[in-house]
Amino acid sequence: MLNLNQAHSDFDQNFADRFCARDVSLWAENESDKNEVENRLAWLDAAQTGMAIIPAVEKLLGELLLDGFTHALVLGMGGSSLAPEVFSEIFNNAVSSQRNRMELSILDSTDPVQIIEKRNSLPLTKTLFIVSSKSGGTAEVNALEKYFWDALIKVGIQFPGNHFIGITDPGTSLEKKGKEKKYRFIFQANPNVGGRYSALIEFGLVPAILMGVDVRRLLGKAQKMTIDCSSYEAFANNPGVILGKQLANAYISGMDKLTIVADDEVAALGAWIEQLIAESSGKNGNGMLPIEMEPQRAPGEYYDDRIFVYQKSKGQRSEYVNKLIDLGKTVLTLESPDPYDLGAEFLRWEIATSVMCALIGVNAFNQPNVQLSKSITQEMIAAIKMKSGVIKQIPSITFNDVDIFGEFDDKNKQNMSLSEVLNEYLGQSLPGDFIAMNAFVPRNAKGVNEMQNLREVIGNKTHRPTTLGFGPRFLHSTGQLHKGGKNNGLFLIITRENDTDLEIPGEGMTFGALQNAQAIGDMQALQQQNRRVMRLHFKSGKYTPDSIGKILE
Repeated sequence: MLNLNQAHSDFDQNFADRFCARDVSLWAENESDKNEVENRLAWLDAAQTGMAIIPAVEKLLGELLLDGFTHALVLGMGGSSLAPEVFSEIFNNAVSSQRNRMELSILDSTDPVQIIEKRNSLPLTKTLFIVSSKSGGTAEVNALEKYFWDALIKVGIQFPGNHFIGITDPGTSLEKKGKEKKYRFIFQANPNVGGRYSALIEFGLVPAILMGVDVRRLLGKAQKMTIDCSSYEAFANNPGVILGKQLANAYISGMDKLTIVADDEVAALGAWIEQLIAESSGKNGNGMLPIEMEPQRAPGEYYDDRIFVYQKSKGQRSEYVNKLIDLGKTVLTLESPDPYDLGAEFLRWEIATSVMCALIGVNAFNQPNVQLSKSITQEMIAAIKMKSGVIKQIPSITFNDVDIFGEFDDKNKQNMSLSEVLNEYLGQSLPGDFIAMNAFVPRNAKGVNEMQNLREVIGNKTHRPTTLGFGPRFLHSTGQLHKGGKNNGLFLIITRENDTDLEIPGEGMTFGALQNAQAIGDMQALQQQNRRVMRLHFKSGKYTPDSIGKILE
């Protein structure tokens, strides 16, 4: 690990030489870890190599439009869905007037209500389904693929494979399945690029081209950033390394929480940055906590454990940011006035994250704790299939409409009110802690609004940073930091009874049962890592996150 206290010029020269030479020892010490890193650095070439896939995707787009397709839906999780989501939200207005394009949307949920809402919003017979999974075996993606395949058959589509394409690494089960089921096309992605670093390869670029983004222009911006970040001669003005060093210095000095402030035009980038930072840095008891879309507080209410990054486009948040600066808060401003600057921003953040991780002694390219909750969930799924039922936990405390699950030593809690139980749990938070809300509810306008309202109430009550993740997508994002990072989080898992449910065709279980298994698996994985965790389960429609917020106020 490099010493940040070295003389500035010596540090820059040493780091530049090693980074540009792709010295794997910047991130790993033992041979197995070095081998893994060596097979994860091809994202550094993505701005150049991405150009090669454009003709094939443009040809595919032309064929799809001729066949009457109008919509495309990405079925993916984590790195396979977050970059397409950023493209869809940032470029939707910029490309809406183009003729040769498709309407792009993303589905990364196992919630039955959200799946039904998405299906009802699409003209199924005119929709292309993009099955996107680096490993090829992502459970959620496989379940969604089976559901929409079956849905096409039910509306009379004779050859459903014409409605599917795959994006995956070479040799995966998804590639095999796509060939067997006669998918229209299968894109083989570079296996030497990890999921969260895949925005500028097939996982991000194929959906972007289909929705009408000028990917040549986008990659041109990324190529300029590559040049600016590629040599020692340019190191003094190297945007990626400068940002990485600033983040590392902040972390080492105690600012271990990165608050993302963003103008409306680029706000969607925040969730992608959140995954990149959390999953790359959150391990071995280390990790920078990214905080995105947090309800805004008065500038003077923030503690000194935060660093702020302002993703600036049109400048709507400039006045607020200036107040933070006036109060002495550390604010880094990154300007991207053109939507196509997104290509450069992807690369800048990828370089900065890998640099920060090298400087704080973390392997940026593995995710050792992600598998823990997956394994627990798989065990539960197997049990569900054997018993043809739903796995249930025994609640620690039961109220009329809410069950509470957790490890509580105090038996007197059985006589406490719901308000008292919640307030006592949140009262455990200490300076430096954060409150994470992990919600297994629909990520639609209503669900987001209710959870953000609860988040604001909890933030105002505890004066701690708050994060919000929707299950199961956060399991492929911030879940790594939750289990592998610092043990300074209080976790509030929110679940509900599924009044509406859907069968997963051929699996002998429902999406509701899968979602329930994922929530319980996440809780057990957190408990195994000695995290403080409570699950609130709503048994009826009477109580909602808004109801809990009112109780806490």
